[in-house]
Amino acid sequence: MATAFSLPDVPKVQSILGQLFDGLEVKVGGTLDKTPAGGALFGVFIGDGNVPVALCGADLSLAASLAAALSMLPPAAVKEAIETRDLGNVMRENLHEIMNICTRLVLDSSSPHLKLDQVYPYKSLPTAAAAILGTTQGHREFQLQLPRYGGGVLSLLST
Repeated sequence: MATAFSLPDVPKVQSILGQLFDGLEVKVGGTLDKTPAGGALFGVFIGDGNVPVALCGADLSLAASLAAALSMLPPAAVKEAIETRDLGNVMRENLHEIMNICTRLVLDSSSPHLKLDQVYPYKSLPTAAAAILGTTQGHREFQLQLPRYGGGVLSLLST
């Protein structure tokens, strides 16, 4: 069964996120730890009925790397966020903006409207959003790497 939202390929991820981050490297693959202990953060995208229709997940390492790089925080901020398992306010706000841009990763000219609801840690995902994690229909994972900051796994899931 086809998903309502397209899932990106490497060139699309590179094109969209590469506008934000110089030197971004994107490869297919990786496995996002989708368990409570994994520390992943998820942008929950909702459709017109305010129902979750897609997720964009980032492991803690990638979330910290992207969020720190967006504001050009010192690379040491990434290490600290990973060690404390807390992004802090500035990095959380940056991640929200990045996830908002990631809506473009699952939209194309034929897809229904969607928007970012919120960014949640795994343990706080609303039930309807958590159900998308179990779907086998639409998901794609990428390994992203940023010079100086590090990287991790980005996962896109669609109903």
